[in-house]
Amino acid sequence: MVIRTKIVATIGPACGEPAQVGALAQAGCDVFRINFSHGTDEERLAYLQAVRQAEADLGAPLAIMADLCGPKIRVGTITGGSVLLAEGQQVAIQRAAIEGQADRVSVTLEELIDAAAAGDAVLMDDGRIQLEVVDPSPADEIVCRVVRGGVLASGKGVNLPHTKLKLSSLTDKDRRDVAWIAEQGEFDYVAMSFVRTASDLQTLRKALAEAGCAVQIVAKIEKPEALDNLQDILEAADALMVARGDLGVEMDLPEVPVAQKRISRLCQAAGKPCIIATQMLESMTHGETPTRAEVSDVANAVLDHADAVMLSGETAVGKNPAAAVRMMNGIVASIQAFHDETYTPTAITHAAARQEAALAAAVREIVAVEAVEAVAVFTISGRTALMFAKNRLPVPILALTPREETLRRMCLYYGCEPALVPTVEHTREILALAGRLAVQRGIAKVGSKIVVISGRPIGKPGATNTLAIHTVG
Repeated sequence: MVIRTKIVATIGPACGEPAQVGALAQAGCDVFRINFSHGTDEERLAYLQAVRQAEADLGAPLAIMADLCGPKIRVGTITGGSVLLAEGQQVAIQRAAIEGQADRVSVTLEELIDAAAAGDAVLMDDGRIQLEVVDPSPADEIVCRVVRGGVLASGKGVNLPHTKLKLSSLTDKDRRDVAWIAEQGEFDYVAMSFVRTASDLQTLRKALAEAGCAVQIVAKIEKPEALDNLQDILEAADALMVARGDLGVEMDLPEVPVAQKRISRLCQAAGKPCIIATQMLESMTHGETPTRAEVSDVANAVLDHADAVMLSGETAVGKNPAAAVRMMNGIVASIQAFHDETYTPTAITHAAARQEAALAAAVREIVAVEAVEAVAVFTISGRTALMFAKNRLPVPILALTPREETLRRMCLYYGCEPALVPTVEHTREILALAGRLAVQRGIAKVGSKIVVISGRPIGKPGATNTLAIHTVG
């Protein structure tokens, strides 16, 4: 069985050794995420090398995604590592970095002191602790009241859902990381954190181009402002991620599922990949099994038309990373047949590749009436394969390409089985290649039918115009 929903897993201390990365790939991981909020360049280089070693051992492509830190605000150092903030007490947040105490802490963003206004909420530790600004007037600090208390540890995240901060989504650290990413030449995607407008993505794309890097950009949707500018962001990005962690802190939690469905629906219409992320199997960070609610969450992400689902702490620091990937793989496999039975085709109305999208819609009709076991797509840029992926075909898509960068990029595409093939000159060569590979991979049998999509002239991006129903063998 070909499992069509892709899995993104985060590499970290719990799974960074080559054997561990290989185990995650064997368990079903398609894309490895490296989080630039943590670790050193040396550690990240080791992760890169481990993924490429796993790829060679597996004999199948694996994609790598860099996740930039962005303007994430964190609590400064606290004496003893943590402190209890009691409900009703007052605590000052000051501009200068200090070792925090119960009545006074600092944060990593000095501009917070200037931007906060009376009544603004200051959320810490993923919203578990809530402060309210009661006096923003003292010089170089703001005074807050603890609305919801708890133990605050050094380095915990800080969110200000009601405060407009005039910050670039691409920080100086991000620019240094972009230069390092370009230098390695091994990344397939770069995810941008805290995107607010399309101009944020344009800034990143320019920085990547100046560094000589042509990776694709994933816009992480984790701020209400991004939801207000979603269509423009979608046009400027290559893919979107529903980053439910910070999004669930920045807006009311009951609104997050609605945002998830809205984002995935827009991605479907635009013909772009959608990744759904954060706390999908959170219980498996420390336990052996997920909750029933987490299993349903993953399954519903498939029904929401996610192209990929993502694991974060579950693999980066979890008790059993490979078990978490196997569990997620099992869930998306289990829901696949129900998805196919209940899926209503969604027209791809806003994609640039309209001819390819129209061909994909036609092939869906052919698959509905013919006994077709697979669809093979010859693609140079991957664009044709993506249009077929977004049509959520109920059969595997064998995505053939002579370009290694396209091969790895397609690891994120729903239903795609990427395969590296030599450059060909004639359609008959593509038919023979497609039939042979479909049999080798167990997605078709000799004598069965497959649909083969290619273009003339062969090898020219954007020239997809040929459809053949081919009997294998």
